[in-house]
Amino acid sequence: MSTERAHDPLGPAAGRVAEGVLTMIGRGEVRMGGRLPPERTLSEVFGASRESVRRALAWLEAEGEVRRRRGKGGGTFALRPNPNWPVYSWSRLASGRDRVVARQPGVDVNVPALLRHQDFAEATRVVSTGLRRGDREVCAGLGLRAGAQTVAIERVRFADGVPLSWERLFVSAARFPGLLEQDLTGSLSQVFRDVYGVTACEVSERIRVRLAESHHTHHLDVSVGQPLLAVTRTSHDQYGEPLEFSYDLFRADRTELHVSSTLKGSP
Repeated sequence: MSTERAHDPLGPAAGRVAEGVLTMIGRGEVRMGGRLPPERTLSEVFGASRESVRRALAWLEAEGEVRRRRGKGGGTFALRPNPNWPVYSWSRLASGRDRVVARQPGVDVNVPALLRHQDFAEATRVVSTGLRRGDREVCAGLGLRAGAQTVAIERVRFADGVPLSWERLFVSAARFPGLLEQDLTGSLSQVFRDVYGVTACEVSERIRVRLAESHHTHHLDVSVGQPLLAVTRTSHDQYGEPLEFSYDLFRADRTELHVSSTLKGSP
């Protein structure tokens, strides 16, 4: 379909949005079945009003280019197949720049402080909290008997207003009573240190790449098939006792890993 057709029935502003969205899809910035940015973001990117964006999306839906869905996990989804999804395109679209968060694997991460140090505006949304019986992997990581009760905390971290990571963290409920009464929007490392007197001294992480599935799109504002960094993390405190176990998903377009080493010279 020629993008020039977008101008005639819609007018200049909505036509420009429709043409821009088609270009995004054609370049593979959003895969088939992937979710487009929200109306607010499209309005900012294309310099058009929200009403113009809505008209453009309605027209694209009528043309069979996108599908709109309401409710939880809803949004506007691309219908045109395109296997070429460039990793960095979404960050340019979402934030208007290519800034990424530098993260060093295998260290105790105070995410709010990390983001502030890199001049990002940081924020946290607590998705859910509660007591939960740990599964086999969680209990093994925490040194607990199978099915032991854990404190489960699920949060989404934001950098400059854009989702950065989705974390699901578990600790022993018996060891950390009252944890759910603390402020969970900041650094849990600081809570562990100030309230419970323990600090992570040994951290182990397994990192792999996975593609976003439909249940990831809501929390991380990503398209289906977008690359993510999946981090399985275990930490031990200064006494050698298991401290926390977590599953973290970082947006690959918003994160880069920094690793350094010191090599000894030849004798």
